[in-house]
Amino acid sequence: MNSIKQRKMFETRAYKLDPGSDFVEVDYRSSKEKLKYRIHLLEVGTDIQYEADNLIAGKIVMVIMAIMSIASVVFYFINKPEEPGMYIANAIVWGGMVIIGILIPNKDDLIIANGSKVIRLFRNKPDETEALNFANFLIEKSNKKKKETLINFELPEDQFNANIHWLQSMNLIDKDELAQLQADFSIKKLI
Repeated sequence: MNSIKQRKMFETRAYKLDPGSDFVEVDYRSSKEKLKYRIHLLEVGTDIQYEADNLIAGKIVMVIMAIMSIASVVFYFINKPEEPGMYIANAIVWGGMVIIGILIPNKDDLIIANGSKVIRLFRNKPDETEALNFANFLIEKSNKKKKETLINFELPEDQFNANIHWLQSMNLIDKDELAQLQADFSIKKLI
């Protein structure tokens, strides 16, 4: 699972991890923006968070506006009012607001956070399981790359200790691994 492509209304998000590279290629397109950039694996976060709009209030308002639009049309045809323009205008305005409400995308994102770059995925496109699997795959690859980069026995002792303590604080290694790495560093320095 090296890539995912998502589409929601007028917005497209595509993420691809090239196996031969340490970068995630991002292709984002919306009705007003077109972005293409790369994110290094070291910049990918470690936590998955959710961000969503509260849709209940919006749905209630949409139903009320739809009822107002339909009621204006029904009243126009049943009562044959003296000033029909007002009812037609009401039906058009309320109906237009319903259409705008349908076309405006609601936020329902899965976010990979706590990195220097944020990655946003649609939570349910193509489905939530696939989005979560891709997010976990990216986090796993990123964590592996961070360990490879920061566990370097050629560094000075203070820098090496700072690196492995940072890895422990980010829960990428546990206390046992920390102690083992410190012991391995001491042995390497003696040799």
